[in-house]
Amino acid sequence: MTGTVLIAFGANLGDPIRTLQMAYQELAKLWTPVAASSVYRSAPVGGVEQADFFNALAAFATEDSGSEILNTLHRIENVHARTREVRWGPRTLDLDVIALWEDAEPVISTDSVLTLPHPRAWERVFVTVPWQELKLSGQLGELPGFGPVNELRSTNEEITCLEIGLSSS
Repeated sequence: MTGTVLIAFGANLGDPIRTLQMAYQELAKLWTPVAASSVYRSAPVGGVEQADFFNALAAFATEDSGSEILNTLHRIENVHARTREVRWGPRTLDLDVIALWEDAEPVISTDSVLTLPHPRAWERVFVTVPWQELKLSGQLGELPGFGPVNELRSTNEEITCLEIGLSSS
């Protein structure tokens, strides 16, 4: 099975840009990079008072299953001292599986541990804008069940492209 996974990166504690870049490099050692966005700055969601987030998106080719991918992301978050004390709270690193395709077909999952595609991806400007930047073609340019990513962008949220590459070191 050949797959492509779309990963969202986020952080707002410590040195967030460097942390995002390090996490990307760690994943690039495990999976083949397909595309990586710039780093963006956006306001936090969820109502918890905290600093702005730095976000990015990357696509990787992998033969791992969804559960293997999720375990890898949690391991990398743990290496970067991720805690899960406050829902939508500040984070040293947040890695989310946004979508997964196996043999070019979208994986749909309603599993409580890994729901695919990510259930709130369509409404998150810090997901849709970097995804548009990736300019992925075919099914990779569409959020399964929601349509082309360029039609999903929320217009009421602000986001700033920092023009810093996720794959930069």
